[in-house]
Amino acid sequence: MTRADSHRIPRALKALVLLLLGAGAARAQNSPPAYSEYRADALVGRGTSAQLGIGAVIPGGVYSRISADGAAGATWRRGGTHASGRVDVIARFLLDPFREAPVGLSFGAGVSVPYVDGDAHVRPYLTLVADIEGRRRSGLTPALQIGLGGGARVGIVLRRSVSRWR
Repeated sequence: MTRADSHRIPRALKALVLLLLGAGAARAQNSPPAYSEYRADALVGRGTSAQLGIGAVIPGGVYSRISADGAAGATWRRGGTHASGRVDVIARFLLDPFREAPVGLSFGAGVSVPYVDGDAHVRPYLTLVADIEGRRRSGLTPALQIGLGGGARVGIVLRRSVSRWR
């Protein structure tokens, strides 16, 4: 590493810290509070899985949401049924964060770490999703999520977001 490179690293670090501090201040003023989500998923890849899950959605600003979910269920493969579960962390970009349209669309990416009883290795998968959210009813917003991550996935999601925000 040259002397010029050693000066660039602290500048880049300072810029990153300032960006994160600015984003945190903007988030505190212009985004909704965190909320919960409940889900039922079907995954088809190295077996077929059906899982139920729960998680938290943390706003990353006006247009972004970061969800952390855990799910458990069963996986059918190799002629048997196995207990399974997974942990997902996904960041989504919302096209209609203020509920101006009756249906909202978002796209996201993240990581999924599945576990199937009897597997020797647990490995993370890149996950890509698209969500279609419906109208909020009785404090819950239903959504259909489709994507890829350890196989094809389809999920029904119920989110407890506040009435003004998706």
